[in-house]
Amino acid sequence: MFVQRGPRKGFTLIELLVVIAIIAILIALLVPAVQKVRAAAARTQCLNNLKQIGIALHSYHDAYKAFPVGQFNDDNRNWGWGTAILPFLDQGPIHDALSNDTVNFMMFPPGGGPNVWNGVSGYNADSNNTGGTVNLTAGGGAAGTVLRVYQCPANGWQAQTTSGFGKTNYLGNMGSDTSGGNWASWSNPNGGTMNGVLLQANNNTYSWAVKVAQITDGSSNTVAVGEVTHNSSGSGLYGANATNTFPIWAGGNPNNQGQGRQHNYFRLMDPAYPLNLRTTANADRCFGSDHEGGSHFLFCDGTVRFVSSTIDAVTYTALGTRAGDDAVTLPD
Repeated sequence: MFVQRGPRKGFTLIELLVVIAIIAILIALLVPAVQKVRAAAARTQCLNNLKQIGIALHSYHDAYKAFPVGQFNDDNRNWGWGTAILPFLDQGPIHDALSNDTVNFMMFPPGGGPNVWNGVSGYNADSNNTGGTVNLTAGGGAAGTVLRVYQCPANGWQAQTTSGFGKTNYLGNMGSDTSGGNWASWSNPNGGTMNGVLLQANNNTYSWAVKVAQITDGSSNTVAVGEVTHNSSGSGLYGANATNTFPIWAGGNPNNQGQGRQHNYFRLMDPAYPLNLRTTANADRCFGSDHEGGSHFLFCDGTVRFVSSTIDAVTYTALGTRAGDDAVTLPD
């Protein structure tokens, strides 16, 4: 006896293709949403990083009555403002360990003033590029520590240089280019002539530090620190694939690079160096980020604001100078 069976249940080829098409559409809709969530999370983390840096700068100011010297000396090996605020970022052990990683590194007194050559007797301040080594073995020593507070999660470059230094996406504001847009000829300014907030000494014997009282434009109108990212070349010091040199959180001149490398630790806010410029040599002197539409900036009052890449040059320059009587208002 034969038993008659009903029709077999299952998907036809057309039905299967329809299901696959629906899944593909859903994925196409989901991926941008996930990317937006990631981008928003990166912006939030970046903003929080700068807020922590701002609190540390103000805590330093409370303790020493001035913001840190941006970079002391220009020729000899030295640390910079990113190391000075480590104790106020809950990184006191790293700050203390730096002295064990170095020999003959230029130090400076809080608040600026005469430079000190790390207690080494007989040091000749005019003798550039003398002595000094960095312990970059076993992961780079203290200066090789990867500090997430100094790195924006939206940026794509590696966390360390190939020589072992921890990198940073946050550099100090030197101000505008007082030479009128010609960085190459800007060979003589020092902390006494710069109009920003975190200043490079460019002087073998003396350093400068800025106090809140000296920010006559108002602390809410003046940038202290901004974001930096790679240029579009994909190579060079700041290319997308660059890993071997700068910028690092520990200081501006660990390898005796001298005056020609201010932009390894600072950036300018100037019409010649607009926000998020990614091409030409000037890109290495500009603030910028991998966030869509602009960059975060830490202002001297401790607030963090997102500045649009379309900001006009006059307003942008005014935000970079501390004493130009040029109070400005940014759109919300």
